[in-house]
Amino acid sequence: MSNLRFSCAALALTACLVAAANIRWLATEYDFGSFKEAEGPRTGMVRFVNDGPDATMIQRVKSTCGCTVARYTDGIIAPGDTATVWMEYNPTGRPGRFEKTVKVYTGENGDLTSIRIKGTVIGAPATLHASYPDEFGPLRFSSTQLRLGSFNYGLSRHEYIYGYNQSADTLHISWGKLPPSLSLGVSTKSVAPGDLFTLSAYFNSRDQGEIGSLEFPIELSYTSAAGSGTVPLTVTANVRPDTSRYTEEELRQAPSILLYPTVIELGSVKRGSRPVEVRFAFTNEGKTPLHVQRVHVPGAAGMLEVKSLSRTVNPGKTGEIKGRLDVGSLASGPFAVEIEVVSDDPLHPAAKVRAIGVIAE
Repeated sequence: MSNLRFSCAALALTACLVAAANIRWLATEYDFGSFKEAEGPRTGMVRFVNDGPDATMIQRVKSTCGCTVARYTDGIIAPGDTATVWMEYNPTGRPGRFEKTVKVYTGENGDLTSIRIKGTVIGAPATLHASYPDEFGPLRFSSTQLRLGSFNYGLSRHEYIYGYNQSADTLHISWGKLPPSLSLGVSTKSVAPGDLFTLSAYFNSRDQGEIGSLEFPIELSYTSAAGSGTVPLTVTANVRPDTSRYTEEELRQAPSILLYPTVIELGSVKRGSRPVEVRFAFTNEGKTPLHVQRVHVPGAAGMLEVKSLSRTVNPGKTGEIKGRLDVGSLASGPFAVEIEVVSDDPLHPAAKVRAIGVIAE
């Protein structure tokens, strides 16, 4: 009978293959463990035994991504014989934990067995610097800014940044109290050594109730057996009024702000000096009262101290804004600071004035 099987295999393999091969996998998972990206590709393997009365074969093997290349025992696998599938994982540019699937099709009908491979790649310095440039102690981030972009009032936005634990300890991630309009999420609050995590921010503009440039500082905390620390992150958004709710007549009757001057020249300011006085005016060129909601420097909380402000200005009338601008902490050389005036002008809700000058040593 064995000679018959051999002859059949040599002349016509498929004539001897059974529809459902009786094979026994010795393992359907391979763990590469932790290894350094610089060490290059790693190879693992799994095996199965043909426990059936007839010969079988591996038809094909397919990986789920280009990072994994598979090889396998070619040709017939006689009863009692063992076959091998080799999986090579390429870690280049792929720091962190990975889980992939290799699909193995066996027998005449191509019976599918899924092999799971996993491991953790310890990133090379060059890769980490390129993908996670912002470093804070044991943590690296793709960015420290969660930029939600520009969108209309009433909408919400969701944004992500990515982190990497470059330490040898498991890090536990947390954060403090947030405004009602903002919520954070993290893919895992316990980040193993060499592992990646995703930090997400969800913002609802209706809950915030403000328009214009918004900025929310966040203090991310981490703790481990080796100690603890914080990471300063920022969520930014530019919320525009939803003009779609206005009729043409309402837009014609709406308030309209005109700032002047649009450029304030501060001249030469000595580095480390006290805040300088700034003063500018605005006119309501619309047909209904204008209401100023906020005056600030986007992205620089506390740089501008508003001393006096005309909150409501009737049509055709002029208002004034006075304040103190702290530019003494800026780097030496020319500077341009934008002061944003947020109002209920539906077409120009965030008008801006530029304060320019030079910081001298």
